[in-house]
Amino acid sequence: MRKALFVATAALALWLAPAALASGWCGTGELATDRLDLVTGAQVHTIVATPSDSPDLFVADANKLADDVASMSAWWTGQDPTRVPRYDVATFPGGTCLDISYVRLPQPASAYQGESSFDAVVAALENDGFADTYKDYVVYYDGPSVEVGLCGQGGGQFNLGGGFAIVWMSGCPDVAEDAIETHELLHAFGASFTQSPNDCPPPNDHHPCDSSLDVLYPFATPGVPLSQQLLDYNHDDYYAHSGTWPDIQDAIFLQHLNTPEVALGLTLSGPGLVTSDLPGVACEASCTTQWDQGTVVTLFASPANTSRFLHWTGGCVGPADCVLTLSQATSVSAVFGPMTIPVTVSTSGKGAVACTPKCSKHFSAGDRLMLRAAPAKGWKFVSWGGVCAGTRLTCSPKTDFALTVRANFKKLLPVKKKR
Repeated sequence: MRKALFVATAALALWLAPAALASGWCGTGELATDRLDLVTGAQVHTIVATPSDSPDLFVADANKLADDVASMSAWWTGQDPTRVPRYDVATFPGGTCLDISYVRLPQPASAYQGESSFDAVVAALENDGFADTYKDYVVYYDGPSVEVGLCGQGGGQFNLGGGFAIVWMSGCPDVAEDAIETHELLHAFGASFTQSPNDCPPPNDHHPCDSSLDVLYPFATPGVPLSQQLLDYNHDDYYAHSGTWPDIQDAIFLQHLNTPEVALGLTLSGPGLVTSDLPGVACEASCTTQWDQGTVVTLFASPANTSRFLHWTGGCVGPADCVLTLSQATSVSAVFGPMTIPVTVSTSGKGAVACTPKCSKHFSAGDRLMLRAAPAKGWKFVSWGGVCAGTRLTCSPKTDFALTVRANFKKLLPVKKKR
């Protein structure tokens, strides 16, 4: 859903993020894709985007974006010590920091002007693969101003991924981007709601109108830094309120700081890959990840080319997708087996074993196998050994792994004739 605009109403002195947070971006390289996820849970991915005919200023923009995220995160925890937006990070030679993608948009700046600018940029980014179900996106658009006085736009649905917060970097040079980003990210999270008591009248609805210091107020006053703005003035509109409409404090994109994280230990037996619906798990070997307590996550097992998935053990049991509620530390094992197995059959005594289908060194794992013991004349079947057991003439063992079966036969005693 497209939200209302964040518009500057005056031209005062430029203000920036606090100097103490101005450390820049530790990453390197211009990558147009989302790097491997290190953070668990629904999260916010950051992008620098430029039109095809605009200069490449990625290094400066990435440094600015990283500083703004640090500034905004510090401000957020100052407003609510129990929550902070969960940002996507990646590992670089210089350390672990914000994962920032760089996208050179397919069209010139003229294609992103006017009323359709937000939709045009979002469509281009989604076409490039930025459409994860469990990610919202912050975009720093570095191109000519799309509309006079337009600082940013944002839109999204509550607790659904795919929301976008776009900062038009040339739109309001006298308003700091960390405040614009915060405002638009709240819209990407699904705020504000028309049910709130202080919702502005149209055309500024979806914004609270009870205080100009509210970070979601529809108009920005340059010269008022983010540090002086509030996350829902009086807490009765969109954050930490007591109403019946959604509360952004409950958004899945916020990390919980007031409860300890819980560990999800994953063991892989055999070659395969385990992934999760939420970002955070992509393991080809045993791994441990940390999650917000109470997170509901689904695990998917994908076999390698030479294996097949058999079942889960531990926190989940059986072959279906593994759905977990992580209320405490949990361990799960994914068991993979080979595509083919050797089936070795032997006998003790005189007799034979008939296999349906034929037993071989390359039996198709998982196929049904029926073994039937056939004693020779003058012998009787006694029992099975190996993976089969019992005294019935037939045995149908599981064929997930290599099988060794032995049929035991015993010579019949001669029958004494009565005199």
